[in-house]
Amino acid sequence: MARPQKVGLDYFELDCHMDEKIELIEAEFGLKGFAVIVKLYQSIYSGFGYYCEWTPEISVLWAYRLGCTRSVDCRNVGSVCEECALPGFPNNLINEIVAASIRRNIFSGELFKKYRILTSSGIQKRYLNAVSRRERVELKKEYLLISVGKNLQNVVINSVNDSRNSKNEYENTQSKEEKSREENYISRTPTERDADSLEEFFESIWKLYPIKKGKGQVSKTKKQKLQRIGYDQIKRCVERFVKDMESEHRDKKYWMHGSTFFNSGYVDYLDKNYDSEIPEKEPEIPEEEEELVGDDW
Repeated sequence: MARPQKVGLDYFELDCHMDEKIELIEAEFGLKGFAVIVKLYQSIYSGFGYYCEWTPEISVLWAYRLGCTRSVDCRNVGSVCEECALPGFPNNLINEIVAASIRRNIFSGELFKKYRILTSSGIQKRYLNAVSRRERVELKKEYLLISVGKNLQNVVINSVNDSRNSKNEYENTQSKEEKSREENYISRTPTERDADSLEEFFESIWKLYPIKKGKGQVSKTKKQKLQRIGYDQIKRCVERFVKDMESEHRDKKYWMHGSTFFNSGYVDYLDKNYDSEIPEKEPEIPEEEEELVGDDW
């Protein structure tokens, strides 16, 4: 059996003096911003060599593995505006850094929008230089940002639409991934499926609460307790809390974080504990009127 063709690299060049765009990422997000960019470069060069896929599912795994599931609370410079965020992606540190990198053209915004990949002309040039002695190198023309010279005879340029199927390769890949996830779910034990169900439930109630901070601080035991209470009652708890805060005109910066609410704050707003009806006081009769009661006028 023939050995599989090597695609990625074992190592890559990292300049001692980084581009100003990278410095801006570090200025905005601190050393974590720089670290995430380097990790993305590692993923690109070690994987397909000149690009990596970036989907909501992939970003969730990255955030989990790097411990960056929470959104950025503060930055050294500026902030990521809503229109600059990645549409359809979880709001966490990793995706905010990726969004800022695309905005600063560290990665191509056009190719990310069309194919959900991260790449740049600089990355592609360095990759071709590193694989110049390989017998065969395959590239996808739709992903290219540079012109490949005819003297590079080992380079074969294909298309993402080479298949006779009307779907493009990205859609086929997504379809295969969905089928694989479905087959994987069927093969899982009931305990593993219950874990998935618990996380789906927690995601559904987390979306209800307006202050989304501290998500990772809610334990599995607490999530199970919330699941037993049920979605409808938790939804009422959130609505009651928001109503109370708004009636008191309390600034949102003083509201409970999501972790605090779902760990203990919701208890006061459960059906059995919450009474929104303020009992009406009996009207007080002035003293002089009490003396006149029953007098003949």
